[in-house]
Amino acid sequence: MKLLILTCSTGGGHTSAAKAIAEAARRDGVESDIVDALQFLPGVDGKLISHGHTFVYRHLPRMFGIGYRFERRGGARAFRVECRRGARSLGPYIAAGGYAAVVSVHIFSSFMLAKLRDRGELSIPVVNVATDYTCSPGFAECDLGVNCIPRGLSGEFISHGLEAGQLVETGIPVSSCYDECAGRAEARRMLGLEESGPLVLLMCGSMGCGPMEWLAGELSRALPEGGMIAALCGTNKKLRAALDSDGLPGLMSIGYTQQVSLWMDAADLIISKPGGLTSSEAMAKRLPMIIIDAVPGCETKNLEYLTARGCAVTAPTEEIPGLALSLLRSGAAGSMRANMEEYFPHGSAGRVWDAVCEVTEGKRVLV
Repeated sequence: MKLLILTCSTGGGHTSAAKAIAEAARRDGVESDIVDALQFLPGVDGKLISHGHTFVYRHLPRMFGIGYRFERRGGARAFRVECRRGARSLGPYIAAGGYAAVVSVHIFSSFMLAKLRDRGELSIPVVNVATDYTCSPGFAECDLGVNCIPRGLSGEFISHGLEAGQLVETGIPVSSCYDECAGRAEARRMLGLEESGPLVLLMCGSMGCGPMEWLAGELSRALPEGGMIAALCGTNKKLRAALDSDGLPGLMSIGYTQQVSLWMDAADLIISKPGGLTSSEAMAKRLPMIIIDAVPGCETKNLEYLTARGCAVTAPTEEIPGLALSLLRSGAAGSMRANMEEYFPHGSAGRVWDAVCEVTEGKRVLV
């Protein structure tokens, strides 16, 4: 048995979800191919979508939000029409690969699979995985058999046209390393940090967007002596250079890293935009979370999900440094951890893999 997992190069979160599912499958001896579905678009279309998404997301977040609202009203019609052009190349790729099933962790690849299904050219089971805490534009319209969704959101997905029998509340898939904890002291030792003193983790996705430089400066001034800030800048080299030049006390600027799990183990608090994967990873770590509403759109829905369930708190950007200091001093984050236990139980990627196995073994009937 071999599994195909389709992602898209529009940020690191979707590929992280794909890797988590592949990791769960590998534990059962099943290998997976993780493929960027944008490569199946004709000409340079895939690169234009990837680079354009990154530019707008990082530099024009309000425009991103306007586009999201437009696509929600139209069922993501513009992207659906464009991405379905990739079905012509994707179909032969799937047929030649000898795959037992295909998993999609991005709406663009789901559009391609829906087109193949409509043409009668898709003969293997498909599992569609939601990577945000909402039914994103176009997700329900794809109608791809089994749909793995976050906990407690079946009602929303049903209201968009899916049937209850098509839904499995697996949670957003994260790597098993986020289900484990090295311990605060051990993580700090491994990272070469001081064992004492509060550590605030500052993240804004793999692209390093949002008001990170301003927040880093204000946090540096607000934290007590011995306080530390680790700013994970992702692929944003300009941001890292700016933070390095600021010379702020207690600030460490980190480029793209494979040690996010370890940094979360070492931290007392994370401040982040509400990306579906970062938020899920922080919940798996039971790490208290302050949310920045940096990029409107699906992440606004993520923010609403997290704060409504007590898994995170938020505030206007200018109030976040004070809120962080209050949380660190009061120890009020215990209830937040308990809520994370309820709404994000460990093993999400394993549950997605279980859903794939049920489909391929014929235990779950596709609606």
